[in-house]
Amino acid sequence: MILSFFQNACILIASMSAVQHFIRNKKISRDISSKRKISWGIYNGILGIILMISSVPITADTFIDFRYIAILLSSFYGGILSSIISSILIGVFRFFYLGISNVSLIALIGSLLIGVGFGIIALLKLSKKSKYIYSMLFFIIISVISSFILAKNSVVVVKAVILYYSGYLIVSYLSIKYAEYIVETVKIYQRLKNEATKDYLTGLNNVRQFDNSFNNISQMIIRKEEELSMLFIDVDFFKKINDTYGHDAGDAILKGLAPIFLNTCRSYDVVSRMGGEEFSIILLDCSESKAVKIAERLRKNVENNDFYISDDKTIKITISIGISSYPRLTSQIDNLLENADIALYEAKNTGRNKVVLFNNEKYNA
Repeated sequence: MILSFFQNACILIASMSAVQHFIRNKKISRDISSKRKISWGIYNGILGIILMISSVPITADTFIDFRYIAILLSSFYGGILSSIISSILIGVFRFFYLGISNVSLIALIGSLLIGVGFGIIALLKLSKKSKYIYSMLFFIIISVISSFILAKNSVVVVKAVILYYSGYLIVSYLSIKYAEYIVETVKIYQRLKNEATKDYLTGLNNVRQFDNSFNNISQMIIRKEEELSMLFIDVDFFKKINDTYGHDAGDAILKGLAPIFLNTCRSYDVVSRMGGEEFSIILLDCSESKAVKIAERLRKNVENNDFYISDDKTIKITISIGISSYPRLTSQIDNLLENADIALYEAKNTGRNKVVLFNNEKYNA
């Protein structure tokens, strides 16, 4: 019997480890979507069924396993909807697994009560420790009542209950602690992954991510024979801003530019901070004429925006933009950024606060 308990616990832990792989790129938060709640409920329902199939027989009609820990996990991380879905799947399977009988009917009712109870407890504004304690108390009450309703041999039931709840409390506690460990591990993984690809100040793509995106996009553009444009952007007189107002003001301006760039461009364009006060924007399937229109909107939006450098002080800034476009202005797609930089240099040296389009004939004359 002890070995069977151990096997049941191993199935539970192994299934939780598998979850880590599937959620590592998912957003971890309390307010998950209904779709994910349903999926989480189904997953734990299936887990409970597997645990039930590998359960420990006590009598001809009585089995002991850790199926209700699956419902507990479902409620803790998916709420009442997930908990109810898991309990329904487990209860209905149990109802038909041993055939329709009083035992199956009571097991079904008990499963549904536990699912609803766990879900309601999960909604309470309590610590996880308190939720766990209340959930265990509720589970024990329901299970003891069910066991004695069906009891034919009270001595066997009492022994089974003592053994079961001893193992159940240990395994359920370890399962919750392991689930918390998995969640924390996923959060750390996501943070490190984000830091490897995102600029720490603005939240835009960093140079490494720009390179990866540009390489992938370039191959796609060549394969599909589409157009690709590049904007290279520099904040005018940024050094003067830092010298006059301080570096915190400069950082505030860089942060303020990020939402302007993202909101002005299309959702699928790639916005990156290249370092310092320089930014790039990859415009997918975009001709030079469209790129000029987008760049002008950017320039005007920045020029008309008030940038807060403190709680009660705002300043105006301007930007200069260089544009290059493949294949009409730049025959080599790998030269897009370099040519956009050349156009930006001209914008900076001919008055700033302007948009300049790269001219291949002019620069190669």
